Amino acid sequence: MKKLLYIFAFCLMAAVIYSCAGSDGLEEVTEGAGKTEESVYQDVNDTRKVVYDLYGRVRELKGANHGTFSRLKTMNTCVALLDNATDDGIGEMGSTVAGIVKYVTGSISATSNPVVDTHPWTWYYTAIRQANGFLENVDASVLEATEKAHLKAEARFLRAYYYHELYRWFGRFVILDHRVDPFDKSLKRATEKECVDWLIGEFDALIAPGSGLQDVPESNYYGIATRGAAYAYKARTLLYAASPLHADAGSGATWAQAAQAAKDMIDWSDDNGYYDLYVDPSNPAMSYAHLFNTRYNNEYIFWYNNADANDIYHLFPPVNPWNVNKELASQATVGFVDSYDMIDGTSPFIYDEYGHNLGANPACTTYDPDHPYDNRDPRLDQTILHDGMTWPLVGGSPCTLDISTKEKWVAGHFICKFLDERVDHIAGGKVTMNFPCMRFAEMLLDYAEAINETANTPAVRAEAAAALNRIRNRAGITTPLDPSEFTQKEMRIKIRQERRIELSWEEHRFFDIRRWKIANVVMNESVKGITKDAATGKYSFIQYGKRTYSPRMDLSPIPVKDVNQCPGIDQNPGY
Repeated sequence: MKKLLYIFAFCLMAAVIYSCAGSDGLEEVTEGAGKTEESVYQDVNDTRKVVYDLYGRVRELKGANHGTFSRLKTMNTCVALLDNATDDGIGEMGSTVAGIVKYVTGSISATSNPVVDTHPWTWYYTAIRQANGFLENVDASVLEATEKAHLKAEARFLRAYYYHELYRWFGRFVILDHRVDPFDKSLKRATEKECVDWLIGEFDALIAPGSGLQDVPESNYYGIATRGAAYAYKARTLLYAASPLHADAGSGATWAQAAQAAKDMIDWSDDNGYYDLYVDPSNPAMSYAHLFNTRYNNEYIFWYNNADANDIYHLFPPVNPWNVNKELASQATVGFVDSYDMIDGTSPFIYDEYGHNLGANPACTTYDPDHPYDNRDPRLDQTILHDGMTWPLVGGSPCTLDISTKEKWVAGHFICKFLDERVDHIAGGKVTMNFPCMRFAEMLLDYAEAINETANTPAVRAEAAAALNRIRNRAGITTPLDPSEFTQKEMRIKIRQERRIELSWEEHRFFDIRRWKIANVVMNESVKGITKDAATGKYSFIQYGKRTYSPRMDLSPIPVKDVNQCPGIDQNPGY
């Protein structure tokens, strides 16, 4: 069986790279090869290919942007990250990026698709249909029994994963655990509680011993569905369901349930030595940065496999010598940069629950507004390329960013997360850039958030602080949080701040501000970039126009054609 797993891992990598480039799943296997569905399941390799393609559908990307993390733009190799549609990103300047513009101007509609290439509703339901087809046919296939059990469990997990993603984007969904007539007009969206209960039931079945899933991936068995992933997605589903957006809609989930699910995953992992925060053995101080360039590590729980590439480097400044393609569609706001603490653990500013900077923190004595990047949380330099920062390899030599020169620096903060400072991208160097769908740090953050909401007690805040300190210690922050210094509200603010930093640009902030129901505040405000005067060296802010957001945008619109075809598929409010 081990030999088969290694073969499977190799094929999986090839399949993932191939499948998002335009495959229609089983249709690709059958029509492209001139085969019937029945003949596919009489061939071992064709049967496997159906599942390989399911893994490829973890990311709804294809065409020119295949392999990048973009969801909002296809422009040669340019990357427009989803966080541009939050208060953390500025992507609407320069070259028009239609998806970003729609999100920040409030012009999202049911007749247009702001996400690159394929609408999420259509993309995920195509994948669900494919998973259902595999589950209905694989028992009659020629696979041997052990492999059949593994692939069935993986397909079932992936189907649940796709439903989880639908829940994040749209809320309620149509539960289909078998293929149906595409012209069936009786289909309808389930209630909020029915959706959550169904998802939790699926993940519970996959968590159970003997489900067919391995506990964790075998070495080199990259990106595979595991019991660890089922544990983690159960926890995240309950976290979302307990949050105001979904709890107010009748999810029936509680913060206590969400906290317990996250704790179950963490305890199970810790007890067995499965997952942990990654530490680079050769350079611990760069562990956070190198985590995203390490093909297999013990922090990634579930991820999208991507071949080595250098496309994400196009987030660097669009001028020589940094970025010869002169393309840029993602930058960071001043508000995002302000959210980083100092390396000694103190906050330079006072923040509210929306993440607003309310002014200087009198307790912080190490922050200097004339040198705003000094002595900050090490994750800042491992996430943002900023003024005065030197990148080790740019065309064969170090290069220091100076935003006071007469160049098009735009908003002044460039994203270097996911990049590898040990590789020279200008010289064509490529690095590992697997997209992290789920990692262990998120489990700690999920637990901290959920447990803090269960009760207003010192014991609860101690639990939350312990989870945060585990993350902050890996980051290199020298002083742990003292839970006795926080009220429940203050701990909530700190948890949201930590989540904003640790999970930045991984497609969390987009959903977080919506599930917390704060997007209507933070997305109805202007955002700031930064510039520097060449003569004085003083920093000043660039104000970008006020954005527009409506609470209807907390959930995305379902394509109007699907609503019109099936009366039971009701549209989300406001569309």
